[in-house]
Amino acid sequence: MRTSPIVVVALLSVSVVPLAACTSQPDPVQARITNPARGTSVNAEVGRIRLLATRIDAPEDRKLLGGSNTGLFTTLANDGDAADRLVGVSSVYARQVVMRQGTDGPEAPVQVDVPGNGVVSLQYPGGLHLEMVDLKLDVRAGRLLPVSFRFEKAGSVTVNVFVDGFGLPTVSPVSPVAPATS
Repeated sequence: MRTSPIVVVALLSVSVVPLAACTSQPDPVQARITNPARGTSVNAEVGRIRLLATRIDAPEDRKLLGGSNTGLFTTLANDGDAADRLVGVSSVYARQVVMRQGTDGPEAPVQVDVPGNGVVSLQYPGGLHLEMVDLKLDVRAGRLLPVSFRFEKAGSVTVNVFVDGFGLPTVSPVSPVAPATS
């Protein structure tokens, strides 16, 4: 007895549908932990240091007003064996960029140790992160702002960073990193 090609295709399609239904959708929070990059973040490199998922947060109304402060978030990955230190961050669009621990923590000068072959997350507003202080003009979400990062050993790099809204969740670092002490 010969089976028609139409019957074979019908049987195959019926057997594939239940298999497709068994696959689960990825957890969006886990996906943000695994890959912190957003469509509106940028990556850069200077020496053996990589800046990953770098972005500036905008408020929900999608506009930052001159004179206000806002978070600057990034992850620092050191691909070299020797430790390095982020010693300065600046932008022509802000009076200064400082370190902040949580939302109410005091401002501190930028000093972040990046261990050799290590990663430091500055991605969580409730933990250690960077903050742009006293913006010099109104800035809307979707714009790019130049931000310069200076490392002791790797040197400096200026990155055009996206101003992004609060639409996607930010993931807390696995272990908080304290600011470097001199």
